[in-house]
Amino acid sequence: MNLTLKEQERLLIFNIAEISRRRWKRGVKLNYVEATAIICDELLERAREGNCSLTDLVQIGSQIITEEDVMDGTAALLPAIQLEVLLPDGNKLLSVQDPIRLEKREEALQFHELLSMNY
Repeated sequence: MNLTLKEQERLLIFNIAEISRRRWKRGVKLNYVEATAIICDELLERAREGNCSLTDLVQIGSQIITEEDVMDGTAALLPAIQLEVLLPDGNKLLSVQDPIRLEKREEALQFHELLSMNY
């Protein structure tokens, strides 16, 4: 099987996100790469499902990881995430400003909503 560069990148994001979710579930504070991978993976999958608009995805992207979930200083390292997502009407550039803007886990999408999704 020959994978395109984009497919290889997608697999890399998925693998890092899976390892990161295991740590997150155990209560380990996430670093920059781990937080970014989880957010990107969630957005790519929700876009691929085709049930969310670009606006919905931007909102969801800022409700996945909170300051409580990450190591000190991580939120400041991630002022924006830009990601090419596949929507039913084609590829679009998604930009989420301040994706780690919520302070407490209670304010964000709940673990069970994120960790139990079977893609």
